[in-house]
Amino acid sequence: MSPVSKERRKQLRDDDANWKLGIFYFCPRDPSFLIPKRVGIGWSLNFGSPWSLLLLLVVIAVLVWGVFF
Repeated sequence: MSPVSKERRKQLRDDDANWKLGIFYFCPRDPSFLIPKRVGIGWSLNFGSPWSLLLLLVVIAVLVWGVFF
């Protein structure tokens, strides 16, 4: 994957097309795992990153394990 400049990352994060339902950031072209929230304070996941999907699967697996076992 080619490096993305800081200016290009800012453009991607400001683009409404990359925000699903206005709250979920999905942009495979942005290599960042975590991004600043669009509104407010904190961080959001880039759901276009394979690492965030892996994190979600691990969290779901731990929750299911805790409930059923």
